[in-house]
Amino acid sequence: MQKWEYKIIRKNYGQESSDGKVRNKLSNRGLNELGQEGWELVAGVKGRLYFKRPLN
Repeated sequence: MQKWEYKIIRKNYGQESSDGKVRNKLSNRGLNELGQEGWELVAGVKGRLYFKRPLN
């Protein structure tokens, strides 16, 4: 049976960090990086994105 790992990202993820740079996983580039890491978007509910990827 396949086992999964899960990740939740809030819509406001990407606020300015302490070094003054904005880190935003919700940009096209950020979402593509998550896809390259094996994460698959499974739902978006009330400002949260839910991802899963298979455990090896």
